[in-house]
Amino acid sequence: MEDDVYDLCVVGAGMIGSAVAKYASEWSRVCLVGPEEPKERDVNCKRDIFGCHYDEGRIVRCLAHDPIWTQMARISMSRYRQIESDSGIDFYDEVGSLVAGGKDTKFMIDNEMVSKEQQLESEILSYETLKTKFPLLNFSDKDHGLYEVQAGHISARHLVSAQIKLAKSKGCTYINEIVEKVTEMEKDGNSIMNVITESGKQVLCKKVLLATGAFTAFRNLLPVDQELDVGLCPLTTAMIEVTADNFTNMRNYPAVIYFGKGADSWKKDYPRSKDGDYNWYMLPPIKYPDEKYYIKLGHLQHATSKRFTSSLEVKEWYCSDGDKTLVNDTVDLFKTVVQGVKPISYHGDSCVITTTPTKRPYIDTIHPQLGVAVGGNAYAAKSSDEIGRIAAVMMMKNEWDSSLEKTDFKIKETKRQTDSLHLQLILAYVFK
Repeated sequence: MEDDVYDLCVVGAGMIGSAVAKYASEWSRVCLVGPEEPKERDVNCKRDIFGCHYDEGRIVRCLAHDPIWTQMARISMSRYRQIESDSGIDFYDEVGSLVAGGKDTKFMIDNEMVSKEQQLESEILSYETLKTKFPLLNFSDKDHGLYEVQAGHISARHLVSAQIKLAKSKGCTYINEIVEKVTEMEKDGNSIMNVITESGKQVLCKKVLLATGAFTAFRNLLPVDQELDVGLCPLTTAMIEVTADNFTNMRNYPAVIYFGKGADSWKKDYPRSKDGDYNWYMLPPIKYPDEKYYIKLGHLQHATSKRFTSSLEVKEWYCSDGDKTLVNDTVDLFKTVVQGVKPISYHGDSCVITTTPTKRPYIDTIHPQLGVAVGGNAYAAKSSDEIGRIAAVMMMKNEWDSSLEKTDFKIKETKRQTDSLHLQLILAYVFK
């Protein structure tokens, strides 16, 4: 093939795509295509592709209800300091992680079981110990916690910058554009892929890997007969501004994930799971680009059944401050969960997570020249480096290089696609 044909084009320059590009560039000629973070998110602007990494605070932990996520997180997190050292970009703050809730709930039992089976360095904290260790947090006397020391939070922005910097250092070409279309074509008697950007730029390559998250279906990236079974779940977070003194007092508090009935004093009018449980996450104070300190508190996906199906819905959501009523309710909840901290101000923020029926990412090939790594299920930020490595090996070496089963990451078809395939098989049988 000609020199102008890349071995791999990675579409999507977020946490997973940048990791794929970094690893694939060690072995091949790679092009990474995806837009940088916009200066502002305006619903009236032409742009309708955004990313979930526009953030300074993402929880990273090995503890999980699913051992597969635990293993991917553990491997990825073990590389954080090396990525920081190699890139010169810091992104990881190891303040620990606390998973808390009713001690007899399935959620806590599952986490404790995974912790034991995976031999994680975590400590069970009684209600009394929680009060002593984290006196500003108001838990129920029916709660206990699992405290993981080697955990904390990352700046998703800085992680992406570090991965792209390392990919470039290995020879990767980065194109700051949105991809409009991916097609197959023939060149010199060989089948190749053609990645076309919004400006009309064409990137010819032997293979394409899509790491396009919630926006995968909103451009012509997949074959016409292919539709991934994913859900687009909108989440709202409250960004609660606190003082520099609050930052000093709480900066070493762990990131918290809670699932349970809560304390009697907690705000009652807040989204719950179908079993009536509170389920939320909270990060300690973090300094944001506006030089202010914010505590981020948000609900988990179990608390909402809403799903998006159109590009316009997703764009409008990304360009909004989330659900304003929910933001106010979240701040009211914060005031009953965190004691002695008075917000200076607050505002909402929004993101969209891509869910799959398996609750695990799709790392799979649609055909030998087209693969996907999508479906983070709100767990992928911490695990993105290992997801990217597995996907890079899959595409460039045609191998499954993981102790995890390949079948756990296989693409699921939508019902509509499955019905269409069944109809084709029936017609083929009838008219054979």
